[in-house]
Amino acid sequence: MKKVFLPLIALIMTAQIASAQDDAKTASPWSHGGNVGLNFAQSHLDNWAAGGQDNINMLGTVVYGINYNKDKHKWENDLDIQLGYNYFDIDKKPIKTDDRLFIGSLYGFNVVKDKLFLSANLTFQTQMADGFDYSTPDTAKVSEFMAPAYLTLGLGVDWTPTAPDARFAFSMNVAPVTGKLTIVNNQDFADEGRYGMEGVKYEINSLDTLIVHSKKTRWELGAKVTAKFKADLFENVVFTSKLDMFVDYINELDRNYDCPVDFDWDNLLTLKVNDWLNCNISARLVYDEDVFPWDNGEPADDILQFKEVFSLGLSYKIR
Repeated sequence: MKKVFLPLIALIMTAQIASAQDDAKTASPWSHGGNVGLNFAQSHLDNWAAGGQDNINMLGTVVYGINYNKDKHKWENDLDIQLGYNYFDIDKKPIKTDDRLFIGSLYGFNVVKDKLFLSANLTFQTQMADGFDYSTPDTAKVSEFMAPAYLTLGLGVDWTPTAPDARFAFSMNVAPVTGKLTIVNNQDFADEGRYGMEGVKYEINSLDTLIVHSKKTRWELGAKVTAKFKADLFENVVFTSKLDMFVDYINELDRNYDCPVDFDWDNLLTLKVNDWLNCNISARLVYDEDVFPWDNGEPADDILQFKEVFSLGLSYKIR
């Protein structure tokens, strides 16, 4: 009998341990997920009467999130990386088409039924590779890693009237006390007055006598609003939108802004073909009068920035 009962007891104990592990896994306050994508486009022309040029276009993306939610506390962490290049001639330097490194972290303390949270929101954004202005003959460099970079810390409230996994999900973070640090870790860019830097100072009536270089950092204190929207329009068709708005309390009084509100509006439409293949259409609209150098105390004429990207490629979901 012992030979029968001992294996049976061992089997029951093993099942109980496995069940307890499954329950612990199910009850874990931690969750994570994201996806990795590689989009690719290529064209080849041989004796093509209409003209044209061979090209290869590649775009890599990484989107990942780690979240904690238990009792009255939530902690959301996001990573968004995008880097794309276009090769017209494999022997020459490629043209950068997309570049983003974004890290965000939000802590919330629940005060109203999982819908309203007191929050602290930290974000960091820059680019990873050198960027050039290809519209100029010398293709002047206009950006690089940490030039510019933006670091913000905001205190306020986070409103989530819908569940994050709902078909139509919406959330809004309002931070009336937000500190923003702009970093331009390139002295030439800072001296030119790019990205809100004060610019180099020369002696009066002389552009040859340097007094002091521009600072590489700029502090702002203001209010920030971030609104997010996600909609499952149809089966395998998802639309996401994110709008960031920031207004500076202090420097707004020192500069003659046409519009004191900076905004960054990012939209993405994803059409999923299967588990590995999808199609993405993105559009981004940015307005910030401090990005371009000012002329005689006035902002540049053309401020509005727009970018649209259509891509088809592979996507792997991280669970």
